[in-house]
Amino acid sequence: MKVCTAMLRYHLGQVTLTYFVDHDEVPEDLGELDSYIETMRYGAQASGDLPWLLMGLRHLLHGPRVDLSAYGGGVFPLSDDDMRGIILRVLIRLDDRRAFSAPEVPVQLESMGGDLWRSYRDSWNFSP
Repeated sequence: MKVCTAMLRYHLGQVTLTYFVDHDEVPEDLGELDSYIETMRYGAQASGDLPWLLMGLRHLLHGPRVDLSAYGGGVFPLSDDDMRGIILRVLIRLDDRRAFSAPEVPVQLESMGGDLWRSYRDSWNFSP
């Protein structure tokens, strides 16, 4: 299945970009991100992206040669390790029972525009 890289960046940006408006370093306790993660959840649910977001985040953690720092939003320099921690926190908050598991289907990250993404996403009756 294809997962849109822009969709992943957008939803992760709801956490990282919003947090770094008022902070200048990664929190020691990633629990400080929980309210931002909940905002991300509502946005992803409303747009129909939530199951795809979860699958894509699992792929980011388990996929070979994925540059996690590229998903940090670009405003604050986040390392791969920083983003790995943030993605794990997101998965724990949004889907604790499967947080660390790999995607159940093969995932292909793909760059596509919003209309193309929505058309592709909506052509599937998918909920992992």
